[in-house]
Amino acid sequence: MEIFLPENIKQDWIPLDGLPVPHLFQFTKYPPPERLYDNHSNLSQLLHGEDVINFDPQILLQLGPPPQKLSDRYKAAIRAAPSPIHSFTLVPLSGDPVRFPTWVLDYWREIRRAVGYHYDWMRVLKWLRAISQSESMVGVCGQVMAGLSYFPWNGGNSTVHDIASILTDSWLSDFHIDHVLMKISNCYCDNYGAEASSHHIFLPVVNVDSIVKAYRRGSVHSGYTADKCKQLLEVENDIIQGLVDSVAGVLYLPNHWTSLIITFKPPKILYGDSLGNSMPPVKAFSFRRWICHMLSRSGQGIPESDISIYPLETTIQQDFNSCGLFALNAIEHHYLQNSPLLQPDALSVAHNWMQIALGLLQEGAVSIFQ
Repeated sequence: MEIFLPENIKQDWIPLDGLPVPHLFQFTKYPPPERLYDNHSNLSQLLHGEDVINFDPQILLQLGPPPQKLSDRYKAAIRAAPSPIHSFTLVPLSGDPVRFPTWVLDYWREIRRAVGYHYDWMRVLKWLRAISQSESMVGVCGQVMAGLSYFPWNGGNSTVHDIASILTDSWLSDFHIDHVLMKISNCYCDNYGAEASSHHIFLPVVNVDSIVKAYRRGSVHSGYTADKCKQLLEVENDIIQGLVDSVAGVLYLPNHWTSLIITFKPPKILYGDSLGNSMPPVKAFSFRRWICHMLSRSGQGIPESDISIYPLETTIQQDFNSCGLFALNAIEHHYLQNSPLLQPDALSVAHNWMQIALGLLQEGAVSIFQ
């Protein structure tokens, strides 16, 4: 998004993009909280073609910005104006009207972004501070803090939300799941070689969901290709040619992640749920149907009833939000025999949150790890 700000405002009045997280806490020119202004029904009366002469930016530290909706209304009114607009007036609910140059609307947008990220990083630091009270967590907390000292405050290869959501006891997202599955795939390749690893496919979340959608009960077209992305179609082609021994992925249920491994030699399903539940019948129907479709196209047709579902060794969670960690760990434990099952205690879970975060920080701020 292009920022229409005077150069001195860009340099001195908003945090500089690309600088590491500590910069947000060293920056001091944050405005006061939002303030209420008159939400005038006809904003065109408050728009002006003249510039504000000798505007003092210090007023930005004295008057809080208007609510986002009012800022958006002013921007829309400026765009709709028949002639160029260079300034506008805000009328506080208490106090005198104030006239601003139009670039202040862009300034408020950018400073709101910085304030939001400041809040996110503050939550991360509080979480790390609490976790580091345990002696066993001091080392990994220090690594994460070191990573943050190089990671851009507004995000790198990973977004701020990607990092902050892991480090504040939140749920894993599709992004996190796919990131860890890729690391498991790479580790398998390192341990067993490229040839062996080519026979085991780790599917991103969207592809697992696509199988459920394409083969769900009552669908008109079994395996309808419009429900599948190009990557999944390529995987299916390899399965049909007999090049794939297994596929693995993380299956999303309402508010819950579970683990799934499908083998083709022999055909069977391994399913892990950190709550100890069986695979929902509607999901089981889709995956059995998919396996049969793949085998049929390869000339090895079998009835769906011949495909059994077995439990995948999985730790039972003791909290409400670590299901994604245990689903990933079950897959890792199955494929990498030297990888133990994750323990369910709070410190072990927190340690794994931070290991994922370190991987993301490593990709977003490579210089610290070189």
